Amino acid sequence: MFLPKIEKQPHSLQINQGGVMGPSKKLSLVVASIFLVGGLLLSLGCTSNNLPLIPSDPHPSDGASGQPRSLTLRWSGGDPDPELCYYDLYFGNTTPPPLKEVNLLERHCEIVDLDTNTTYYWMIMAQDEQGDTAAGPIWSFTTARGDSYEPNDCFNSAYGPLVFGAVYESWIWDWEDYYDFYYFIPDTSGIVKIDLYNLPADYNLFLFNERQEGIGYSMRYGNIPESISYHVIESDIYYVGVFQYGPADSTDSYLLKVDYIQGRDSYEPNDSFDEAYGPLDFDMTYQSWISTPYDVDIYYFVPPIEGRIVIDLYTLPANYDLALHDSSYNRIALSENEGTESEQIEFDVSASETYYVAVYSYEGYDAFDSYYLAVHYSEALQSWGLMFGEKKLRID
Repeated sequence: MFLPKIEKQPHSLQINQGGVMGPSKKLSLVVASIFLVGGLLLSLGCTSNNLPLIPSDPHPSDGASGQPRSLTLRWSGGDPDPELCYYDLYFGNTTPPPLKEVNLLERHCEIVDLDTNTTYYWMIMAQDEQGDTAAGPIWSFTTARGDSYEPNDCFNSAYGPLVFGAVYESWIWDWEDYYDFYYFIPDTSGIVKIDLYNLPADYNLFLFNERQEGIGYSMRYGNIPESISYHVIESDIYYVGVFQYGPADSTDSYLLKVDYIQGRDSYEPNDSFDEAYGPLDFDMTYQSWISTPYDVDIYYFVPPIEGRIVIDLYTLPANYDLALHDSSYNRIALSENEGTESEQIEFDVSASETYYVAVYSYEGYDAFDSYYLAVHYSEALQSWGLMFGEKKLRID
């Protein structure tokens, strides 16, 4: 008997079994083979594929606020079937968000360089190896106002330590955010410059030592940049205060930077008799700086012989004065010429006694420009052959 045979012809049919109460399922029906033997013999093979799990449990949580500018998005998901699941990330500051990443195998994705005070929207689309998909809802979060250094409204909560040379962007939001405090710890002694600029309103700049005592300030009118220069000591703690003077502008930021401008003044610290630098070499020229209105530079010398000495202070960037003190710290001579005119003291000294020289600002200072100081015997003694050698310039 001749039995005609019809070759295998696969067919498929999708049946959506999902509903309000249950997940969707794709049901694949395959006609395995058809034989005609005086009639129709139909053999069906059935396989089913479950849809991926709907992405859920977002991190940050939906509607979260105060998020940082760089973060990692996380979610839950998976596939009921033993197969891989891929994820597409839709992300942006519009809704619906645009596609950002495709075919992620892990259920997380790092996002960086977000804008401050901005609401972002995101959604995850899951897809299995069969091409079936399941979309999660659109979630959102809002980044912080931009001030990741808050709370820093007092010395105890000061942000830091600041990195020298780095630029810090921050905001003053309202009258409750009146102060922003920072701190830095110098890794070497020298003159630092603190710049407060790009000001949206009238903000002032202050500098404090580790005892929280004011040691410098800049209070220009309006939104003119503020600046403080100060000689700092290695490993000491310094606090920087940004204070609002008038109404704040919460829509715009200010910029703050701390950096060295020179570290050549190796005679510091020499702000007291106990810290005086010395002994000075006779006929040596010393270059140094007055770095703040309160900076006093004190040196000492010990004459090898008695006689008349001359102390010269010259090339002055501002109105600096010169004083001479004995070993008991009593002032015994003073030079206080007006303006930037050079200062000079002549005095008869005793051999082997200790004398102190003080340089200080009477009016104004310039941390960027130096003065020169020299101690030598009078020309009469030098002509007698008691002193010899050429003058030298010393910059330690």
